[in-house]
Amino acid sequence: MARLFFIAVALAMLSSCDKDEKVNRDFSFNFKDGTEGWQSFFSDYPVGAEAAFELQFEHSNLPAPLDNSIPALKISGNNHSDDLLSFIYRKFDGLQPNKIYTVTFDVQMASNAPTNSIGIGGPPDLAFGVGGTATEPANTPDSDNWYRPNFTSQLQSRESNNTLQMAGTIGVGEDDTNFTIISRDNKNTPLRLTTNSNGEVWLMMGTDSGFEGTTTLYYTSIKIKLD
Repeated sequence: MARLFFIAVALAMLSSCDKDEKVNRDFSFNFKDGTEGWQSFFSDYPVGAEAAFELQFEHSNLPAPLDNSIPALKISGNNHSDDLLSFIYRKFDGLQPNKIYTVTFDVQMASNAPTNSIGIGGPPDLAFGVGGTATEPANTPDSDNWYRPNFTSQLQSRESNNTLQMAGTIGVGEDDTNFTIISRDNKNTPLRLTTNSNGEVWLMMGTDSGFEGTTTLYYTSIKIKLD
């Protein structure tokens, strides 16, 4: 009887672990209570040039003509380098260590970038990317004293890679420069991302600009699912 009891307990534990492995993790952010753990990450610009590039990240409200009572995360930068990477990111932990998760993003944001418009150096209708890494995004100065990220982005070429997937663009409409709410997602092409040994992953989204002007986005809602 004792042997049968221990076998039953072991099977129950294995079943419980198996269920834990398969639990979906759903996250939703609407920024009513601040940044909710999201941070900014800018790269591909000269060290110390934050003011010249007008880099901004703040908990804000939507601009006119949108409803100014709706909270958002504002991120903005003036791309003097013709290469400015402008992202928001957040750490997600408590996940299974060294596990591959299927990740989908559903993002709502306000943009004022017109589609099919000729810009400075490139069109303002930038590629929008979602993705993540098993290490926190960080900058390292190169030999020319420019910040470079510790991950690879191909969004400026409107291409995806294992870290960042293109999920449309930030364009709001033909010749339209009013701030407009748009939605972007990767539900049809989920990402596969691997956590580190501590069960952590840093998820991120944003633009890698070739447009030599100012790009400003207001994130109002982010929904993420990890399977």
